[in-house]
Amino acid sequence: MANKFDNLVDQDDSQKQGNRNTTTPQDVEKETYTEEELRDVNAISVTIPDKNTPIVVFFGSPASGKTLALMRMIRYLESHDHQVIPEEVFRPKTDRHYTRMCSGLKDMVYNNITPGGTDIISFMLVKILNPIGQPICQILEAPGEHYFDGSPNLDFPTYINAIRTSPNRKVWVFFVEQGWGDDQSERNLYAQKICSMQGLISPNDKVVFLFNKADRQRARGQYDKNGKPRKELFFNQIKREYPGIFTKYQNTGLTKLLYGEYNFKAICFSSGIFNKTNDGREVWTLESDWYCSELWNAIK
Repeated sequence: MANKFDNLVDQDDSQKQGNRNTTTPQDVEKETYTEEELRDVNAISVTIPDKNTPIVVFFGSPASGKTLALMRMIRYLESHDHQVIPEEVFRPKTDRHYTRMCSGLKDMVYNNITPGGTDIISFMLVKILNPIGQPICQILEAPGEHYFDGSPNLDFPTYINAIRTSPNRKVWVFFVEQGWGDDQSERNLYAQKICSMQGLISPNDKVVFLFNKADRQRARGQYDKNGKPRKELFFNQIKREYPGIFTKYQNTGLTKLLYGEYNFKAICFSSGIFNKTNDGREVWTLESDWYCSELWNAIK
């Protein structure tokens, strides 16, 4: 049975397999599911108390790296005098799992050993405040299985629909990765799911395409002599691997002449480098702040 929640580091398949060697599926389920979610994730009510601050939605498949990207951004923003706080009333006060997530978030963010298979973030809303305490945006992080479970026909859960239909301005950050999945057919299905969400969101919402784990392509000639990713190469490859995901945002006529071919932002991103220790853990070395700066500028 697929785990409904992203691992805090969206670990790759080999890491997940290693966790399964020591933990049974029944143990994982007990550790990572709240009682409400065991019954029905759609039964969990959510509250968005701040209707004026924009919401940024990290949309990605399982193991796409969304959670680690959030953790990296928290480190970056707090190092630049911003505050990042969980929205504690987003889920009911009776949700003890969510309470633990909120209280333990920073401990996990600042641990250079990546979290193990039972360190679960589930779905969470965090608020970003500027250096004088004014809210800038809110970020929703959610399990990849709630966006894509291998089929393009999965209905989005209640809490995602609540975010989608809220009056807040929104920025949708679609995570894609070169060579992701077992084969091209899986990428085709994920592309269909992205297009499905694009058909639901407001035309006033902003869109960012995040080409994640870009550092893995460094040895393939997709970085320039200054050590920066060559975005046009990433863009062309992603366009081939995920057909149709850019189509909705093509400009035409005078708009194309004035603003270019597409009306979205695209960035390359890397959260860091991971080295396994002899005991099976992974040490996290942060990548350059440049990646975070690119993402933050695109969101702003």
